[in-house]
Amino acid sequence: MFEYAERDLPDFDNPPVVETVLSVQFEKLPAVRSVHFGLFWQRVRARFPHTEDHPALPHVLEQSAEASSRGVQLRFEAQETLSPQRLWLLNSAGTEMIQIQNDRFIKNWRKNEVQQEYPHYEPVIKPAFEHDYREFQAFLADEGLGETRINQCEVTYVNHIVADEGWNTWDEIEKVFTFWRQPSAPTNPGRAEDFGFHARFPILGPSEEWIGRLHVDVQTARTIRDNKPMYVMNLTARGNWGNGVDFFDIGRRCVVKSFKQLTTPHMHQVWREKIA
Repeated sequence: MFEYAERDLPDFDNPPVVETVLSVQFEKLPAVRSVHFGLFWQRVRARFPHTEDHPALPHVLEQSAEASSRGVQLRFEAQETLSPQRLWLLNSAGTEMIQIQNDRFIKNWRKNEVQQEYPHYEPVIKPAFEHDYREFQAFLADEGLGETRINQCEVTYVNHIVADEGWNTWDEIEKVFTFWRQPSAPTNPGRAEDFGFHARFPILGPSEEWIGRLHVDVQTARTIRDNKPMYVMNLTARGNWGNGVDFFDIGRRCVVKSFKQLTTPHMHQVWREKIA
């Protein structure tokens, strides 16, 4: 495993991140059935007392441009029984969630009225994932259900960039993002009122080899509580490198550094960037 220094990563006192997700995808475990999800829940029920059923996520494999012009491979398998399920396990506050299906283990942190301060990747989010993932692996071993053979990892940060915090209306895009410049007035048509943005960037390993891809999505939305304009900015690093979850540190680094590069110094002041 190669390591990067944490000190060169941007950090903020009040970042707009509202959710982080760490996910491992592995080869399908044929022996796992829905009943086993319930057995696993019994092991963690004291910490995650609430459950929800959801459809399973598709098996997605990120590919290099040389391997696929579209960059993403979807694996579809014939289903002879009911559609596979994904189980959500939530803590009482709704700030932490585990998602399991027979080819994925996912851990979410969410901001809410109870949990306002962002718990950093280190020393909170990554160790919490590792603890719960080890518990899942121990469960599989105890039940004789096989081992997880990881073929891809994902790191996702969801940011809500809300109006009245450095900007006011959607046509002030250039105050928030570095990749957009509004046309100078007067023009016809006028300034963009809202917009959507998607970009993909290759992620390279220590020998400059392709190991994954960073996806950046920005959409306009409104807050549920007070209907304020906001930008929802999702950054997802997806790929595979090293042994097991080694990609997490690389992916998280790409997400954090790209977030700073794609947003303006003006917003960095609003979010109170920490200067080393």
